[in-house]
Formats: sequence, structure tokens, C-alpha cells
Amino acid sequence: MKVINIIGGMKFEQSEFHRGKNVWAAETLYLFAKAKEYPVQDLPLWAIDLPDEPFDARDLNSFIFQCRRVQDCSLEYPIILDNYGQIADGYHRLCKAILEGRETIKAIRLEEMPAPDRIEKED
Repeated sequence: MKVINIIGGMKFEQSEFHRGKNVWAAETLYLFAKAKEYPVQDLPLWAIDLPDEPFDARDLNSFIFQCRRVQDCSLEYPIILDNYGQIADGYHRLCKAILEGRETIKAIRLEEMPAPDRIEKED
């Protein structure tokens, strides 16, 4: 079935966080948090601001792809909050925690941002 090829797994190395023209690889954020020794904390799910569109799910294939990512993710890893407290990495884990009825999720809050991995050019 063709849909299965479309919803194949996405690797951690492909996850990115965009803020304006700045782009960070999720791996960059995790390594930065580890180097800075930011603590992992239990964050109450009720305290998280849920934005309208954290990822693309505008058609059925995209929706299935995102559902699959939620299903396949591991809550073993903390979500990363940027220096403003917004989720920089971990929306799929957040969704999974909510769907499982959890009250908290492991999180790391960055106090500062590392240099971006790239800066997108204007159109």
C-alpha cells in the first residue's frame, strides 16, 4: 500500500526547531543542554502552552504520519523548552503523554540558546 511508504519513520536527526529565520537541529539543543548541565524536571502538562499548529497534518497522509510518530516516540527522553519556555523539541512526546493520561512530562528548560545550525535566507 502506498501510504505505508509515505508514513515511514522520521529520524531524530531530521527534527528541527525554527524561530524566525534561525534553525536548530534537535540534536544540537540536546547536546547544548547536556553540556550546560541543565536539569531534567517533571513539568505539569497543564502548564504547557499548546500552540495551534506544532506540525503539519493538513491532509490524511500527514495526519497518519504524525499519529505514527506519536505512537512510536519514547517518553524516556525529555522535551526541550527554549529560553522563552516554548517547546523546541518534543511535541510528539507531549501528545503521547496527554493521550496516556499522564500528569507530567520530563522536560529541560534552556536558559539560553546555542548558535543556530543555520539561518534561512529570505524569499
